[in-house]
Amino acid sequence: MKTHYEWLEEHLPTFFKNIEIDWQPVCGIIVAHGDKGYQYKRKWENAGIHFYHAMAIYLASYCKPYNNEVRETKNGWKDPGNWVIENKDRFLKFLPTIKE
Repeated sequence: MKTHYEWLEEHLPTFFKNIEIDWQPVCGIIVAHGDKGYQYKRKWENAGIHFYHAMAIYLASYCKPYNNEVRETKNGWKDPGNWVIENKDRFLKFLPTIKE
């Protein structure tokens, strides 16, 4: 089984392209933020989201236009862990099936 880092390296560019995030400017995002999702892992799995998928969605939260919807927003703080759960149906259709 791959690590989530390996899975993201393979699939994140296509996912970002599919949700209209330019991959080039954010190519270091996996290394920069790949560890931060561990704090939400159990929460995401309890919500029925595979950790790899949740991490891909989580990383999108750092990029335009999605970064305006999470953390410091015009409506106040939006927890990134909850944002992933609330937006799973919006993004899962753009992610490949996880083969374990």
